[in-house]
Amino acid sequence: MTTTPPPHLPFPGLAVPERLPATTALADVLQLRGGTGWLTPPLRPFRRGGPVPVLGAARTVRMAAGPGDHGLGPLRSLLGESLPGQVLVIAGADCVPGAVWGEILTTAALARGAVGALVEGQVRDVAALERLALPVWALGEATAGPGTGVHVAELGGPVTIGGVTVTDGSPVLLDDGGAVALDMDDAAELLADAEEYTRAEKRVVDALDSGLRLPLAYAPKAQTVTRLLRGRG
Repeated sequence: MTTTPPPHLPFPGLAVPERLPATTALADVLQLRGGTGWLTPPLRPFRRGGPVPVLGAARTVRMAAGPGDHGLGPLRSLLGESLPGQVLVIAGADCVPGAVWGEILTTAALARGAVGALVEGQVRDVAALERLALPVWALGEATAGPGTGVHVAELGGPVTIGGVTVTDGSPVLLDDGGAVALDMDDAAELLADAEEYTRAEKRVVDALDSGLRLPLAYAPKAQTVTRLLRGRG
């Protein structure tokens, strides 16, 4: 399947820039504000999504150790629902050495319209994941499946990965550089600042390409950083 995801879906009440910023720019803006939000690390790529950022809505899944009452059945049921523009955010699967995500779940997620999967656990079928169009970030790779060592504890509740709390429905920005989760309350301002930051970095690169030396070429980014730091103060 080679479905290309949309750059973003509209979020009610959220002003989304016409050109989405890079995840690296958004992470830098969050750093300058004294915040966090990036999920990479601890997650690393098993199928990058492409250079164009995608803004999706988090669909949260919390897993826990042990067989539970229904095992992974709730996750399979979720992947049978309509998921247009959503990013599966699966937390708590680091408790089991087996893979909780692979080719079958990726194919199912794509078929239902999902635009990404962030898995705090192991994945497998990596060669197949590379052929599919769904960005997948996870902790590591495993050959065996999960067995009975993990179950779905909750769907739609808040989850935490690497110290970052993600709420169901909140914006998640994905591109080749990583994954960053946002709080809806300040997402519009952060995205706008990150777009400006992205433009400033491009001006630096363009200036370097034209032959300008770095101390002078860096000026647009330095000015943007100064403005953001003043805003934080």
